[in-house]
Amino acid sequence: MNANWYTDDMKTITTNLFSFRLFRENDDILYIDKTMYAYILAKETTKNFFFLSRPRRFGKSLFCSTLHSLFEGDEKLFKGLYIAEKTDYDFKPYPVLHFDFSGMDTRNIEEFLSAFRHLIKYEASRNNVMLDDATPAQMLDTLIKKLSDEKGPVVILIDEFDSPLTAMPKIADEIRQVLNPFYATVKKNSERIRFFFITGVVKLANLSLFSSLNNLTDISMLPEFAAGFGYTEEELKEYFGEEIDEYLEEHRCEQKEDFIRKIKDYYDGYRFSPDAEIYVYNPVSIGSFFNNRCRFRNYWNHTGVPAFAVSLARKCNLLELIDGESLFINEAAFYTFDISDITSTSLSRSSVIALLYYAGYLTFIDENSVDYPNTEVRISFMENLVSRYADGGVDKAFMGIWINGFRKACENGDEEAVRKHMEKYFNAFSYELGYGEKERFYHIIFHAVFIIAGLYANSEDRGLRGRSDEAVIAGEHIWVFELKVDRSVDEALKQIEEKGYGEKYAYTGKKIHRIGISFSSETRTIAQWKSLS
Repeated sequence: MNANWYTDDMKTITTNLFSFRLFRENDDILYIDKTMYAYILAKETTKNFFFLSRPRRFGKSLFCSTLHSLFEGDEKLFKGLYIAEKTDYDFKPYPVLHFDFSGMDTRNIEEFLSAFRHLIKYEASRNNVMLDDATPAQMLDTLIKKLSDEKGPVVILIDEFDSPLTAMPKIADEIRQVLNPFYATVKKNSERIRFFFITGVVKLANLSLFSSLNNLTDISMLPEFAAGFGYTEEELKEYFGEEIDEYLEEHRCEQKEDFIRKIKDYYDGYRFSPDAEIYVYNPVSIGSFFNNRCRFRNYWNHTGVPAFAVSLARKCNLLELIDGESLFINEAAFYTFDISDITSTSLSRSSVIALLYYAGYLTFIDENSVDYPNTEVRISFMENLVSRYADGGVDKAFMGIWINGFRKACENGDEEAVRKHMEKYFNAFSYELGYGEKERFYHIIFHAVFIIAGLYANSEDRGLRGRSDEAVIAGEHIWVFELKVDRSVDEALKQIEEKGYGEKYAYTGKKIHRIGISFSSETRTIAQWKSLS
């Protein structure tokens, strides 16, 4: 952090540490206390098999590590935290088996089996048990029985259960054939298990992979866990308030309330329970924001979000997500989606929307609709989706340079530069995109580029006597566009004049640019561009 405003007594904010022990043994690292939620689960002794679905980088791994230390009875690590200070938890030790599937990215089923056996053997050796090679299910069965006979009931933690399936779609069927008996072994030994906790991105209710694990309690959408993963508004102010105060004191750029509101717009907005109006911030985005001197940047693309979800959205042509519309989703979609369907070429629209929710691109608006949680995710999704519509994809390094130039051209009021940037943008797209809903596609892709550039853009902007196709505010300049496909640009200009598009912005004192554009669906390019400015 910048030494001009970051003082030595502030705690280090880390975004890549997932060990509860290391957090607690290092007083210089900031830890946000989530042990209340660990206590809610750990106190259960009968309904003690749990599942949690959350997007990647929302604290699932750290929570698993917290449960690991808790069930090993390492009471000293919890001193000063909620579970030690405000509950009667007894910190009784149990043998713990902790499997993290997130690193099992292998090329074939043989490598997967080898890595899986190694994972089981490591947990066995950590608990002073020797195992012979066998199937993973047989090895787990032996391990559970030996540990429970010698030390009592076993705790099993499985993190990122779906990672091997999504990372290796070509061998997903073979992986499932290995995992099915593995999970059946867990159910078979349920009387020997004190606590079972499994996490993943995709919700597992009714999934074929877990057909034998019918005793799982899914806490993913329960209101009591809505704030358990990610940071609430109150936690942001409590744990990061000093950083905010120091930054504002040094820069004197705006009022604290306005600054927090801007942070909220960029990084807050995740609602994980339709039954609770509780919203949380992405913890990695927030940590990255403060570690980058409070710069409002798009950190979402650097958090390992699943790219396959965007590819599936491309196949289903979910253009509403670019057009700024929320999407309807029936609750049943969350209970019928199967992890096995990820490799399917014929996923239903509702399944793709559910998958985008699991991946963190969408969140609940109410119980029947979803939308982007915040500005950061909206820009990230549009950038990723638009790049997949382009011929052969778009180089991200080039895209970043192009976007910066485009934004500056808009903010400088340079009509010629904006035109050239827009021509290069549309030259990247495939012919197939002009087929069918021609005009709508062009309008949506046109709108997307302004959002990606971080500009305020309003599609179908209401004017005095009608709606312009696009209005954009860029610094001291306002851009009003009317688009036509396979029609004369003069028709667009006439409509701008007759409908008075842009006149409502006259009071602002900003320079208003009124632009007519005609697209050719045959060449997929801008055929004509004229200005009334």
